[in-house]
Amino acid sequence: MADGFHVVTGAFGYSGRWIAKLLLDQGIRVKTLTNAIGRDDPFDGRVEVMPIDFENTDSLVESLRGAEVLYNTYWVRYNKKTEGYDHSLAARNCSILFDAALEAGVGRVVHFSVSRPEDAPGWTYFQGKVEAERALRESGNSYAIIRPTLLFGGRRNVLVNNMAWLIRSFPVFGLFGRGNYPIQPVHVEDVARVAIGAGMKNEDITMDVAGPETYTYKEFVRAIARGMGVSRLIIPVPPAIGWLAGRLFGIFLKDDVITMAEIRGLMQGLMASEEEPLGKLMFSEWISENGASLGLKYHNDLRERRYSSPNDEFN
Repeated sequence: MADGFHVVTGAFGYSGRWIAKLLLDQGIRVKTLTNAIGRDDPFDGRVEVMPIDFENTDSLVESLRGAEVLYNTYWVRYNKKTEGYDHSLAARNCSILFDAALEAGVGRVVHFSVSRPEDAPGWTYFQGKVEAERALRESGNSYAIIRPTLLFGGRRNVLVNNMAWLIRSFPVFGLFGRGNYPIQPVHVEDVARVAIGAGMKNEDITMDVAGPETYTYKEFVRAIARGMGVSRLIIPVPPAIGWLAGRLFGIFLKDDVITMAEIRGLMQGLMASEEEPLGKLMFSEWISENGASLGLKYHNDLRERRYSSPNDEFN
């Protein structure tokens, strides 16, 4: 296409920001679909901003018309129907977006999912991911489904940063259970690189994207503490108690510190992959270089995700 461009949902978010950056570095024209109009623009206007409205399919189609690749990072972390957050609604919105991409003639769709969602039946977060993946496979689009493990690195490194904040702020850190389940952190830049590479291919693919190092969760916590230069007592706690503690912290911080789906996913080992790791950047090196500045400030995820519609969130 002479005037072809790539579209990134949520290019001012976390993973979307890295995709947009790498695309711009390659000289590719980038547009974003977002409702984060008030969020800082790290690209100084080089990314064209278009509003996203899942109830206006005509607008979605026109926004996508002419796009060579659509990178979809849209999802919701929370399942709070009374506040408009709903995993089943997020899956429906993804399906609407995929249908709009097909009607607009988008060349390829790269969709961000999560590692091993089919191994967590009945949990709405993961079930919604499964439904969104199914919608893309059945949509008729050429597609790549990217399944990252635990992301680290970058400015909006919410989960790892807030773990570090808790470790830095308190003398004791509680593990969910014994902490012997695996975790395979992957740098967000690696995930963006793999996603862009998948966008250039033709075959329909589903792939895990994991980092080169595997830890137990307990080892992972110790690596963070060591990288920050602090020593903490690390003790096992029942998952329900850990979740309740997170709820209490959340009341004080006005945020959701941890969700039960995230705890279950961690303890079932869903943050590690049996596939060959595609990430290159090692967490051990990254935490050694960045530990001193990690966790100095708590990142309030709910506050940062306030857009013009509560249903529009991005990784």
